[in-house]
Amino acid sequence: MSAITLPELNILLIDDSRSIRAVLKTLLRGLGVTRVWESRDAEDALVVARLCRPDVALVDYDLGQASGLDAIARFRDPGLSPDTGLPMILLAPSCLPHIVRGAEAAGVNAILPKPVNAATLGRRILDIFEQARALPLRAAG
Repeated sequence: MSAITLPELNILLIDDSRSIRAVLKTLLRGLGVTRVWESRDAEDALVVARLCRPDVALVDYDLGQASGLDAIARFRDPGLSPDTGLPMILLAPSCLPHIVRGAEAAGVNAILPKPVNAATLGRRILDIFEQARALPLRAAG
């Protein structure tokens, strides 16, 4: 397997805040990512994921009306998701024990504390993508 670079990846952002999505998109663009897809909630994200086939998703913990953990659980459901093995990074305000427990139960690949900087974000995306790619099978619908 050859090493992947950030510009080769499709990234899905799931956050209910347009301004936060804009900040994350700016950080990703600064890292060379050109294929960034945005969603405001889990329902929209599932539709977008069917169209863009993301390699990694960044999911905010607080999606307003729902939790990012609920969104991730929906992506892990084979009856709903186009890719149950999609690597998912939870953007959380801190790594509190209840968040960590919920993230593990929902199937989160990693928690990235907010606020996030570009270098940490880029490194974590590549780490999680490479880890997921090393798994024997990745379920896709």
